[in-house]
Amino acid sequence: MNSDLKRKLQAILELETYANNMGFSKATLLLARDILLDERVRMHCQLNLCTNYGKNLMCPPYLPSVADNRHLIDQYTFALLLQLQQELDRNEKEYMRQTFDVTARRFGQMAVNLERKAFTDGFHLAMALGAGECKLCDNCVIQKGEQDCINPGTARPSMEGMGIDVVRTFAAAGLDLAFTSNQLTVAGILLID
Repeated sequence: MNSDLKRKLQAILELETYANNMGFSKATLLLARDILLDERVRMHCQLNLCTNYGKNLMCPPYLPSVADNRHLIDQYTFALLLQLQQELDRNEKEYMRQTFDVTARRFGQMAVNLERKAFTDGFHLAMALGAGECKLCDNCVIQKGEQDCINPGTARPSMEGMGIDVVRTFAAAGLDLAFTSNQLTVAGILLID
């Protein structure tokens, strides 16, 4: 194995350790080619099952097609699967939604910080993908007819909006995404070149 490849692999393993140390509940390395995309996931977006279709620049229809996203992901070698878990002390819909929103915002900040760390470590095309719709703004500017995100440095597309089958991808890597009434798990991916 040549010395450049060894250095790159060492840097990726150090990035995984860094992610675990910065507060993610789990960070697991995966080959990017093992990320599973499925048109049916994107169809859930089009059916507006989450009520964000057309309401968020980081969600469909403003994201590339699933085929284009597959091509994009194929340009990467590795991915870090990231999870942030939050205990829930009651099973009330509004409380759970608010807790998800707060946890997803925290996750997004952490993922962007990890992306920046990857960049400074030499992975200049590293890209984080978020957990669900972008939550940086209470109402995305697209709802006012504006096309330019006001947080381009920190807004990231949702994995689901990209067509990623999150549950199957994480399960294939041995990570549980069980949805329970006492624990919330927010998940995302850092793509590494």
